[in-house]
Amino acid sequence: LGQSDTLDDELLSVCVMKRGRKVLAGSQTGVLTLFDYGKWEDPSDRFPGHPSSIDALVKVDEDTVLTGSSDGIIRVIGVLPNKMLGVVGEHGDMPVERMALSPDRTALATASHDHTIKLWDVKYLFEEGGAGLRAAGDGDDDEGDASLRAELGGAAVDGGDDS
Repeated sequence: LGQSDTLDDELLSVCVMKRGRKVLAGSQTGVLTLFDYGKWEDPSDRFPGHPSSIDALVKVDEDTVLTGSSDGIIRVIGVLPNKMLGVVGEHGDMPVERMALSPDRTALATASHDHTIKLWDVKYLFEEGGAGLRAAGDGDDDEGDASLRAELGGAAVDGGDDS
């Protein structure tokens, strides 16, 4: 079907969005790269902003994706327009390697190098208004991310101590 040109950045994660018209790839340097489906030669857009690699992607809807990063933070990202919408939670300083939504789309499961699987309540992402109406967090301000996470309702359910 196709193949992108070789890029300067290692691509680590991928998902199809915008009703099959866009392919989104997470990279080693923390850039989300967008391709028009079928036009693989050059990316159609780039969205820098993650301070670390983007190791996992989960599509929420046609305009929203969750990213799992090597800085341990799970972010909510709006796609076209590209915007950081919030933070679901974090695995401390350990990378988030894998993510999956539950079949009923109420929980997000994440696996990390911290040797835990965490379950996050993400029902709020699918309620009327959803992620698109949330305030943006920049991911660089721990205190701001914590308050935004509290506002968004993200909570870990791992049965253990979060420290």
